[in-house]
Amino acid sequence: MPHRSYRRVSPEVRNAAVAQVVALTDKLRSESEACRMVAEQIGVHANSVRNWVRATQDPSLDRLDATALRRKVALLQQQLAAAAEMNRTLADTLNESRRRT
Repeated sequence: MPHRSYRRVSPEVRNAAVAQVVALTDKLRSESEACRMVAEQIGVHANSVRNWVRATQDPSLDRLDATALRRKVALLQQQLAAAAEMNRTLADTLNESRRRT
């Protein structure tokens, strides 16, 4: 089996490629299309560019399994319910103070 050699890409080029993908993603149909375009420009495989982009993104939710995601959703729902209750209390207090004046 032949040995594959991969071209080294400097961190500056990687960062520029990621920035270009982010900028192009809004203008094109998808992030994948943006990765392909940038990869062609700098002479690397599109998956390499896609990996660089993913490395800059928040990995916390991407790597959670289904059970962990359900726990996270439940926690966020509890926090949302608490915030909604706090908003109702604040609105009631504001309305009460307006009635007194």
